[in-house]
Amino acid sequence: MGQLKVAPHQAKAFSRIASISTEEFVMIAEKLISGSKPSIKATSLLDTVIELSDNEEFAVALCTQLISLDNFRREKKVDAEEVIDSLYGGLEATKLDADVKERLGEIRETLLSLLKSEWIRLPAKALKLSTDFEKLLVSGNVVTDVRPIFDEDRATIVGSIVSQTLKIQYVDRANMQKDVTLHLALDLDDVSNLISELEKAKQKAECAKEHFGDKDKSDIFVTGEEIDVYR
Repeated sequence: MGQLKVAPHQAKAFSRIASISTEEFVMIAEKLISGSKPSIKATSLLDTVIELSDNEEFAVALCTQLISLDNFRREKKVDAEEVIDSLYGGLEATKLDADVKERLGEIRETLLSLLKSEWIRLPAKALKLSTDFEKLLVSGNVVTDVRPIFDEDRATIVGSIVSQTLKIQYVDRANMQKDVTLHLALDLDDVSNLISELEKAKQKAECAKEHFGDKDKSDIFVTGEEIDVYR
């Protein structure tokens, strides 16, 4: 598969991961893997690592990179060993300090064990499924403008019309297009109906989450609740 190209922000994250001692890292990993039932929630993973390490920067760096590596593994359809081999090849090519690379070398097998664990694979899979759609909304806003009405000589404004346009930006994965823009004209009824439908959507999401979470006694989250954790 070759070595993985490690971006500057990833190198910085691995430097934070290596900021604790090897013994402490191994202890945290062992407690995580052997701990309570893993969750599909990325927030639960992060909260657990923060609790075990008492180090939020370390926890964010570790969870972010492991989730990213598992997504990479799924995308490339390779096993965890290949991903770790590729990662360490990329880390060697970075400008990380020698002592950082040495500590990362010492925790290599422990990182592999974490990457293979359900504590990483479940939230990574859940995050992937929560955004696995052909078209994803990037942003949406309503633009209000005033259009003047001129007289026949176009010398005097005799009136004006207030108009509303819904501007939607989205990613079209099917056609490999980013930030596609769609403009839709709205009248007052459209605005009212859109507000009403969005409020209903929130209520239905909350109801479904409560109902199925209680019924199945299992983890459940609404699309979007977990995604910001790893941005």
